[in-house]
Amino acid sequence: MSIDEREPFVNARFRIEIEGLQGTGATEVIFPEARIVNGGRTARVVQYGNLTLRRGMTTSSEWYQWWDRARQSAAASRKHVSVVLMDCLRADVTRWMFSEALPSGYFVSPLNALGGEPLIETLELSVGGLKVAFGQAAGQPSSARR
Repeated sequence: MSIDEREPFVNARFRIEIEGLQGTGATEVIFPEARIVNGGRTARVVQYGNLTLRRGMTTSSEWYQWWDRARQSAAASRKHVSVVLMDCLRADVTRWMFSEALPSGYFVSPLNALGGEPLIETLELSVGGLKVAFGQAAGQPSSARR
């Protein structure tokens, strides 16, 4: 089966990799805006919005624990976070690598006794940098490129 290079990718085949966290998955990713702004006479600075990750709530407490450490300590660990897009054959095609990620928000969707929807856990991350790898380079974890 060959892949038509002109065919756009669907937004449903992806995975999340967070440095040091084992079972990270997500049902939704909202990418941050990245804007170039003037930082003075000649300096140009990139400002990033928040990276938002959402997943169905499970017994895993890794997201909460990371957020809780960031809440309690100014020296909380920043992590590398990758969002990896896959093609229809599940091959990596694009990798967005966010450096210096640190939790800035943690939310859980409302409980509703009359509903039957999954409970959603949301983690908002401030990020310090962004690099993107395309094609074969997307298959290499960010740790291999440091």
